[in-house]
Amino acid sequence: MAKKISNNQNGYSIIELIFLSVIVIVLASVLISASSGIRIRERNNTRIADIKTLQLNLEIFYARNGFYPSLVEMNTPHWTAENMKQVPSSDFIDPSSKTNIQLLTSSSTKTNFGYDVSSSSGTVCNNKTAACGQYILTATLEGGSGIFQEKSLN
Repeated sequence: MAKKISNNQNGYSIIELIFLSVIVIVLASVLISASSGIRIRERNNTRIADIKTLQLNLEIFYARNGFYPSLVEMNTPHWTAENMKQVPSSDFIDPSSKTNIQLLTSSSTKTNFGYDVSSSSGTVCNNKTAACGQYILTATLEGGSGIFQEKSLN
């Protein structure tokens, strides 16, 4: 009696496994790059919202006091907590900042918002010898989107 040899193989061949692995890797890389773009847009939207919140509260401060805060005042957490109570301290910090330190600079960087404040004539102000009468708030956007800025309404 002759034995019958079966050619039925269970499982996958090495070529099929390699092909499946390549497909999974390609799909994973597409998913990772798409989520990176989403995170960049989210951080840029946060920057824009924070700048608009700061602008609104700076205009309220100006309406009450007749001048804008100096850069030194805006970088003093105690001063802003007392004088700009509606602004959460996180709104002073760029979403890309590695620290939780409130630090505005005269022009924006990748990790700091810019607050360029001057007297109405364009000179340096400190609210002691010269009142601050105008400002430009800026945020550097990620992904080659440029700079977002808001100017004083005064």
